[in-house]
Amino acid sequence: MQALEIAQRIIRDSNFLTLATTDGEQPWANAVFYASDKDLNLYFTSYNDSIHVQNILRNPSVAVAIYDSSINVGGSNSQGVQIKGKCYRVSKGELPDAIEIVYAKRFPDPAERASRDLSVERFSKDDRKKRIDHIYKVIPEKVYILDKTPGIKDTRLEVDFKPGNT
Repeated sequence: MQALEIAQRIIRDSNFLTLATTDGEQPWANAVFYASDKDLNLYFTSYNDSIHVQNILRNPSVAVAIYDSSINVGGSNSQGVQIKGKCYRVSKGELPDAIEIVYAKRFPDPAERASRDLSVERFSKDDRKKRIDHIYKVIPEKVYILDKTPGIKDTRLEVDFKPGNT
């Protein structure tokens, strides 16, 4: 299996990622539920007053780690994805697609999705209000997996991907 296929499988099949942000002085990492699109962009929801969102507003550069937790730890096929990229709040025009991407994965049953407020209005409320839920998008700049070549240890392999061509 090629590096891109491995990265795509892990990103598609996993549910949680570790998001690393910084305010310029202190690092912060947290786990978030996410979904992805065909270009390996990652989408998650979070409140506007969370530490990681406040960090993203100051500095959109983020790092992401996704581990294939379906594999036995330490096994020869254990694998993960590391991503360096930029993170932004999804614009109002992108919200319909982003809402569908995130919530089709989170709630696969259409009836359950229909019972929830998944409107553009909900995710585009003014930030001056407290605890507003928005959707954020990580746009990968670099994607890596572990190099599993026999005899090579702890070396990462850059995944050759081009947005729009994955």
